[in-house]
Amino acid sequence: MSKSKSHIGVLLSCDRLRISQWRVTGFYGEPRRERRKESWFLLRFLRAQSSAPWLCLGDFNEVLSVEEHFSGNDRELWQVAAFQEVVNDCGFTDLGFHGLPYTWDNRQEANRNVKVRLDKALGDQKFMAELGGSEVFHVPLAESDHCGLLVEVWHKEPVARRGGGRRPKPFRYENMWKQHGEYMEFINRTWDPGPGDGDLSAVAGALSAMQNALKTWDREVFGSVRNQIKELRSQLEDERASSLFSGPSSRECEIMSKLSTVLAREETMERQRSRITWLREGDRNTEFFQAKAKARGRSNRIKLLTTEDGRVLTEQEDLERMACDFYQRLFTAQDELRPELVCSHVPRKVTPYMNDILDKPFTEQEVETALFQMAPGKAPGVDGFNAGFFQTHWELVKPGVVKVVLTFLNGGIYQRR
Repeated sequence: MSKSKSHIGVLLSCDRLRISQWRVTGFYGEPRRERRKESWFLLRFLRAQSSAPWLCLGDFNEVLSVEEHFSGNDRELWQVAAFQEVVNDCGFTDLGFHGLPYTWDNRQEANRNVKVRLDKALGDQKFMAELGGSEVFHVPLAESDHCGLLVEVWHKEPVARRGGGRRPKPFRYENMWKQHGEYMEFINRTWDPGPGDGDLSAVAGALSAMQNALKTWDREVFGSVRNQIKELRSQLEDERASSLFSGPSSRECEIMSKLSTVLAREETMERQRSRITWLREGDRNTEFFQAKAKARGRSNRIKLLTTEDGRVLTEQEDLERMACDFYQRLFTAQDELRPELVCSHVPRKVTPYMNDILDKPFTEQEVETALFQMAPGKAPGVDGFNAGFFQTHWELVKPGVVKVVLTFLNGGIYQRR
């Protein structure tokens, strides 16, 4: 146990969670902003005291984004940046919350009212790996101007599907496949745009066939990266144990070379899942990418929705149905829509010359330029292929894809199937 005027730290163990040791720190950030750097120094100091999975929660007296602060005056950005920096240095992930978005309210009226999310729970990379299903609830209190934090610690992510079983894992194109020596030849051999010039159905069919072929190739040729790493590390340990009193054997060098290759693939895989674009591969940033992927997964997860009549839905099927109904209504044209009533009050800004440019047909070069402006590892389409696939194999897929895109953009109509 450790303590100071700003923190209390304890080590815990829990058989039910199947974790022998983890630590919890209750933290209070310095209320005076000119001295808040002392709090961040303390956090970095505590980070170095133990390697056990770490949950740090409390009133940090600071926010991680300006959206967590509501008042007539903006929060100083340097304050926010300093907190973000220490959170990154400690490898923390914000566990998020259920309930009201702010945890502190000065309870003053009108434009003097200030609300801020000062209280939060942060887990480091090991905590997220072991207890990443944990959830935080904001509990309103009558006696305090702060909300209480209730943390439910879960070993695994709760499953919200009814009737048991998980939805089959959707296909996702993996950028790491490109590092395999047989990959390019396999793609060139497999891609089949069909006879003729090709249309939407032909390109969709070619992508569907490629998807099925890649699933089989991934399973039978590429293999599980994590299983390969585990197996190679075991082989390396055995080989080094047999040559303790001599230099590295040729087999040890061979295993190390294979392991380095597979670790590079793992880093590419985790980088793709994290959607981080500003950090280069090659420096073994795998743990960082994994942490960011977990954080992105938490923020992307929808656990409940409230209907217009106030009912709370938590079952997966109900959530999917409500989301589909919402967007169906949102993107359905309204009856008796008369845009001229609005346009008659909007000043004309587009000149005839500008309009002529806008009316020009889209070109092949514009399609190519737009594609290569996309980040290769960003979110894939519904078919599972991201922009990186089309960029890598542009010369192969270009004829069919360009024709389909230009036909649609230049006035073609495709029937929904």
